[in-house]
Amino acid sequence: MKKILFIIVLFTGLMFPQGLTRSLFDTTGWSLPGGYSQYYNLYYYTLLSNPGGRINLNTKKLDSLLHALIVFTDTKQLYIRNDTLVISDTASGIHAFTSTDSVDSVAIAGFDSLDVLVASPMKAAYNVNDILFIEKRTGYFKVWRNSGGSSGLKYNWIWIRKYQ
Repeated sequence: MKKILFIIVLFTGLMFPQGLTRSLFDTTGWSLPGGYSQYYNLYYYTLLSNPGGRINLNTKKLDSLLHALIVFTDTKQLYIRNDTLVISDTASGIHAFTSTDSVDSVAIAGFDSLDVLVASPMKAAYNVNDILFIEKRTGYFKVWRNSGGSSGLKYNWIWIRKYQ
C-alpha cells in the first residue's frame, strides 16, 4: 500500500510540476502560449491550458504599455484631438510688421519670459534691416528690426513652453 501511495505521489509530481514555482513570473512546467498578439507579442492561450507565470508576464507587459500611453498635454502647446497629438494654434503663428515699422508685438496667454521663442522672416530676399530680434515679456513678445526694413515684412514664430 505504501508503494502504491509513493508511486501516486511521484506520478502526480511528475505530471503537475507547478508546485515548484519560485516567483509570480515562473513559467517552468506550465503550458506554452498557443499564439501571440500582432503588435505587442502578448500571449494567447488555448482553452483549458495552464498559463502559469506567463499570465502575470502578460499583465506586466500591459501595465508597462498603458503607462507609456499616458500623455500629459497643455492646450497652450499640445493637445489630443481624435486620439492624435497635435500642436496648438497658439504655439506658432505668422505675423507682419505694419509698413516699415521697426517693432511688432504678439500677445499670447500663458507666455512666460523664460520660454523659448523663435522668429524668422518669410521672404526669400530680405535686406540687412530685416534681421529680427526678440524681446520676451510675460504674456507677450516683441519682434524688433532696424529701421529701413521691407514694408509689411511677414515673419513666422514658434513658441516652446519651458516648464520649471
